[in-house]
Amino acid sequence: MRRYLSRNPELIITLIAGYYLLAIIVRLVRSPGLEIDESQAALSQFFQWGYGSQPPIYDWLQLGLARIFGMSIATLSILKNTILFLCCLFIWLTTRLLTGDRFLSGAAALGVLTLPPVFLMAQRDLTHSLLAILAVALFLYTFFRTLQRPSLGAYLLAGVAVGLGTLSKYNFVLVPLAAILAVLPEKDLRARVLDWRMLAAVAVSALIVLPHGLWVLNHIGLATGQTMGEMTEGHDGVSFHGLYGALDLIGAALKGSATTLAVFALVFFKDIRRILPASNQWTRITGRILLLSLLIVLVIVFALDVTNVRQKWLIVYLVLLPLYLCLKIHAAGVEVAPKLPGMVAITSALTIGVLILLLFRGLVAPYFGRTSLVHIPYDGFAQAVRRDGFPEPQCIIASSGIVGGNLKIQFPKATVFIGNPATDDAPSNWPAGATVLLAGTDLEGNMPANPGAELAAMAARAALPAPADIRHLEVPYYGNKTEKRHAFYYAWTVTAAK
Repeated sequence: MRRYLSRNPELIITLIAGYYLLAIIVRLVRSPGLEIDESQAALSQFFQWGYGSQPPIYDWLQLGLARIFGMSIATLSILKNTILFLCCLFIWLTTRLLTGDRFLSGAAALGVLTLPPVFLMAQRDLTHSLLAILAVALFLYTFFRTLQRPSLGAYLLAGVAVGLGTLSKYNFVLVPLAAILAVLPEKDLRARVLDWRMLAAVAVSALIVLPHGLWVLNHIGLATGQTMGEMTEGHDGVSFHGLYGALDLIGAALKGSATTLAVFALVFFKDIRRILPASNQWTRITGRILLLSLLIVLVIVFALDVTNVRQKWLIVYLVLLPLYLCLKIHAAGVEVAPKLPGMVAITSALTIGVLILLLFRGLVAPYFGRTSLVHIPYDGFAQAVRRDGFPEPQCIIASSGIVGGNLKIQFPKATVFIGNPATDDAPSNWPAGATVLLAGTDLEGNMPANPGAELAAMAARAALPAPADIRHLEVPYYGNKTEKRHAFYYAWTVTAAK
């Protein structure tokens, strides 16, 4: 491996692509059920300018794939892992752009895989945050390319990257803001920010964001309510909200960066004394972007009395860390080629080890009576429902987004509704005489005290009469030695003919 990498350092990108192909296969094998974020992505059924608390691009991509290939766990997994691979690729390209070192570019791409939200959380359950780190990687490439070789095309491409990034995750916008501030201290580059072409870049990005921005203005509660609720979680039980949130931010930043720092320290431990003080213009700018982004988050924490900062939110900024470390290594003049095989070995053990653990959790854990969301037997429920003698449902009204997303996987041709005005079309748009399945389940698998009342409430949300024939099923968990069963309740109805 050492000899082959020394001649072909680009092999790193091929290995990363192979890893993500393996991740797709593992996801298909480990469970037919969806995690929380996955289930929300499965509800991307209509083109809209906004989808609740998340910007729309991820939903648009998922919608496009579903229209072409159908909705399935495969399409969900292919989209997610393609995004992650492209993120590694653009970090690789950015590092090569700034250093010209093919070995260092491979180390930076591998460094992305050492970030916990990438090697662990992403394979377990993340969606929109992953698109945001791809947007950051794309922006960094266009940003540094513009600094090195300014042209109208480069500025416009950077503007497109900012617009797309804003539509991927709202906290992305802090990165280009921090980037502009990071360049200002550099006298020879300051003119790039004050260039008239910057106005063209801003105009392009504003045009891209404008339709969604108008949607946000008309749906401000939907766009901000859930996120603000998560950021102020536990608000009543804390006296000094900003201080508590600041400590949470520091803890999340440390946890999000610790593994990456440890891996680089282990691989380059003999050169740490040379690397730490090493600096050049690119390390200064990249370091400032990372630091300023986190400082702006800190200001927001105090300004909004935030008490809860999640590690996955900070990945948008921490994805700069592998790039920054590699730029420091380059500035120190450390030879990377001999270190690369060791980094490949450590990263492989880390990433593939997580895939093995997830596979064990999906396939083996039920044999020991341990089940989770991904083990809920929606496939068994769907098979039983199909034996009722009704046609395949054209519409499904689900008790929650998690249930709706899973039923969308089982009935990909059906339109699923959960009573969310941000994602549901009006019931008046339903086809007349359509077969409708109303279905629900408690995520713990218990039957509610009054399933008829639950289904009636679901029907009322959709302006349908309460169903009379209430049915229920208890479906066994796959592979569970304790014969544990999961309860579902459901009813059939048909929309009125016009």
